[in-house]
Amino acid sequence: MKGSLRVMRYAICLVWVWLPLTLVAAPFQVRILAVDHGNVVTPNQPFVVEYDVTAESNSDHYYYVDNSLKLTRSNSAMGSEAGRFSVTYPGGFSAGVSKDIRICLKEGNELVCDAIRVRAGQVLELKQAVEIHTVGIKDHVPPGQPFDIFYDVLKPTSSSHYYYVDGNLLATRSKGDHDGDEFSVTYPWGLENGDSIDVEICVNADEGGQACGARTIVASTPPAGADVPPPFNSDVMDLHFHASGSCNPVCGYYSNIYYGDSTVSWLPLVGPDSEPNGLRIDVYYPTSDGRVHAGEPNTLILYAHSANNNKETLLGPKKGTLESYLEIGGGGAGGVTVAALDFRHPAKDLDEQGYPVSRDDMSHAIQFFRYHAAVFNINPDDIFITGSSLGAGAGIHAAVKELANPGDPSPVRQVSSRIRGAFLATGQSSFSPHWFRENFLEEEIWPYYQPDFHDDEDRSIYGHAVADVDENAPLLELAYEQNYVDHKVTASEKTNKEVDTTHLPNYGLTMLDQYRLHGIGDRIMVRESYGGSFGTDSTRFVERNRISGN
Repeated sequence: MKGSLRVMRYAICLVWVWLPLTLVAAPFQVRILAVDHGNVVTPNQPFVVEYDVTAESNSDHYYYVDNSLKLTRSNSAMGSEAGRFSVTYPGGFSAGVSKDIRICLKEGNELVCDAIRVRAGQVLELKQAVEIHTVGIKDHVPPGQPFDIFYDVLKPTSSSHYYYVDGNLLATRSKGDHDGDEFSVTYPWGLENGDSIDVEICVNADEGGQACGARTIVASTPPAGADVPPPFNSDVMDLHFHASGSCNPVCGYYSNIYYGDSTVSWLPLVGPDSEPNGLRIDVYYPTSDGRVHAGEPNTLILYAHSANNNKETLLGPKKGTLESYLEIGGGGAGGVTVAALDFRHPAKDLDEQGYPVSRDDMSHAIQFFRYHAAVFNINPDDIFITGSSLGAGAGIHAAVKELANPGDPSPVRQVSSRIRGAFLATGQSSFSPHWFRENFLEEEIWPYYQPDFHDDEDRSIYGHAVADVDENAPLLELAYEQNYVDHKVTASEKTNKEVDTTHLPNYGLTMLDQYRLHGIGDRIMVRESYGGSFGTDSTRFVERNRISGN
């Protein structure tokens, strides 16, 4: 490493990352922020690594590169107060080279560290886009009232903003240069009950033409159920308790609790018991007998399984992950409760019109737990999602959505679906094939990529989490096994499976861009070339960021 590392201290800010080292019991943590674009830096150029020390410490700061100590800065130079610091890697490194950077402080004889892997290279940059947020409640607004439309412009541009309604240009506003802020426009006239309009907002694109976002807005009462379902309570919960004599991995748990509302309109598909298929959860407690405990509420982890698996995975191949979760906080009150849920495929369970009836299943599960937090003895503000592949894709969408519907007759649907954080591996941030084709595939293979999906420019039919990010989005860590692509995927690469388009790491970079767009880039970490232990790393993520027991 050439030259010396330069260090500065800044104001404190909350952030976290995966820690590939043993944590020690310490009054502080070291937390490194994301570097450049998904920890990919420009070759042969200096780059800055920012990190937080979360509480006062009298330790020196130690900087390692590939496990070799490169610099020590004394406490007299750094100061003992909590804060944000930065270190500059002065020479950069060559294209294609990856290095592990670790920053440590001492607590007694132990090191408290955080680490990231940084690669020098390039990643595919998305072209200009406009992302319109959900309007009102599920794009339903009160009749006869003006309403605001919020939207993001992905990249800074000096272009004017163009507003179309039902294909007609109604207004043009000069915006000037900007840094990708969220914008809004007011539709001043309101709509008559039952009327709808197609809104399109566009900016001029660097590559020519216009980049647009679209959304259909309806004036009516938001969609909701016809009846309020029977209340869920502790008596109903007790009927689901299943004792396990082997105590491997648990001595008992609550099995097959139904988290849907069979009378609510968002669940049209039912099974032989008149309840929608798959919408059930198993709930595990870190108590000796597996029953819900008294005392301090627990953190809740919602575990979402991958494709071709089910919630019972936690009792089989993933039982080590379950045990790891239940050990957080030493077990019992103030620890962690785990809910493994089954859910329908957000891009395959469709109604007869081709509409994905299942895309919000996980968000509804969050609402169910929040509303019944007292029954489950969980902290409603301390809910996490973990999962991989299919579970990660559904989890990303649930993590950034807010489905609270004050007008729903079901009180469960009136509460927030927000969560505290999510650790997700190889998840899609959009199920919109139209968006994916335009951004990540060579044009010659567009017709062959999911041609049966009823999807178009509004990007909302199958779920588009990118457009749901706002300033309230949760802590999010996304890990991907591949490296980011720096080009559009070719027909040969897709046919020969040289690039896994289902689990493409660039899905995570789109979320990173949106978080930074809203000024919350310190809440997200995206990792390529992930080869860690999902159970261990997701456990550490929850340990570092949960509220309960701390």
